[in-house]
Order: sequence, then C-alpha cells, then structure tokens
Amino acid sequence: MNLEEPPYLQIALDLVSLEDLNRILSRLPVKKEILYEAGTPLIKKFGVSIIEQIRGFCLDSYVIADMKTLDVGWLEVRIAAEASVNAVAISGLASLETIESSLKEGRQKAVDIILDCMNINDPKQLLDSLSRVPEIILFHRGIDQENNIDHPWETIRLIKTSYPKSLIAVAGGLDINASQKALNNGADIIVVGRAITQAKDVEKITGEFLQLLN
Repeated sequence: MNLEEPPYLQIALDLVSLEDLNRILSRLPVKKEILYEAGTPLIKKFGVSIIEQIRGFCLDSYVIADMKTLDVGWLEVRIAAEASVNAVAISGLASLETIESSLKEGRQKAVDIILDCMNINDPKQLLDSLSRVPEIILFHRGIDQENNIDHPWETIRLIKTSYPKSLIAVAGGLDINASQKALNNGADIIVVGRAITQAKDVEKITGEFLQLLN
C-alpha cells in the first residue's frame, strides 16, 4: 500500500455518462491527496476498461475499482488488477472464502483490498475471523439508507483503535460537515460522491473538501 500520508479525499465517480465523467475529471485539481474511484454504476455500464480513461486524466494517481465483489473474489481482483487499479473494493457480505481469496489475489497482484462493511452488523467479528486485515476498511452508508441511519461513529473509532495498520474510509452522503465529523472520528479517507460530482463548481467544492485534510 502506498497511501502513507493520510488523510485523503476519495472521489466516487458513480456516473453513467462518459460526458459527465470527462467533464468532472477535467475540472479536478491534480493533487496527491485525491484518490479516484471508478464507482459500481460506472463499471457496470462501461466495464473495468473505464479505468484507462480515468488514468488518462490522472496517470500516476491512486485509482480504485468499486467492484462490490460477492463471489469469485480472486477473479474479480485479477480482472481489476489487469486494468491497472491500485485497489479493489469487495463486499463484507461475501463468504469468508471469497474475502480470503480476494486478499490472497490482492497480495499477489500488489493491489490493495478495501473491505466494504455496508450492512455488516459486527465488523470487528468479521475482521477478527480473517487471516489478515485488508489494507482499507470502509464504513459505507448506502444512498437508500441515508434518511434512516447515521454513520456508526462508535464502531469506526473501535475499528480504528483495533486495527491501526489499516486505513479507515467513510462513505455515504458526506458533505463538508459530515466529512469533518468523519475525520474527527478517525477516518483516514473521506469518500465523497454527489457533493462533488453534482456540484455547479466542481473545482471550488473539491478545494473545500481538500482544506479539511490539512
């Protein structure tokens, strides 16, 4: 893992339009603090080859494929690795066998594994059961859940303390205030989607999020 100077801003490109993708990428500043995520909708529509297009804007940047893998973890990690990603997000709802195969393939391919804990009731129990802890642990509130639940701040602090060698990412409807709260609760990575991708001034709002990292 080469993310050695957190915190970071991960921009979730959950888009289904190449025009929108190119427009947003062209307006993002080139900063080492920015991580680029090929969101699940983007990958489902255009395939992992979309990574090449993202790299065209940010050649040396850290790029993530949000695969939300539930089965054949080794294969999906391998497919993403062949597309030159730095990290792959897999679902914590997958079987232990799938998660373990993802971790093994990630190590072999020098690709970081992001374990998405969306809808996991006891993330610590899951993490304790693995042969090794993933490089990034993601606490992810789904879009459909935003009006009903808050982020699990207490659990985030617990996991941060329990697994200090892993980075903690927080995603799900983050605005400036929620991002600051995430950082205050131990997040190493704030994952921001619509607040940036749907903004009228992409460059300005991205700058405001970057200021939180200082």
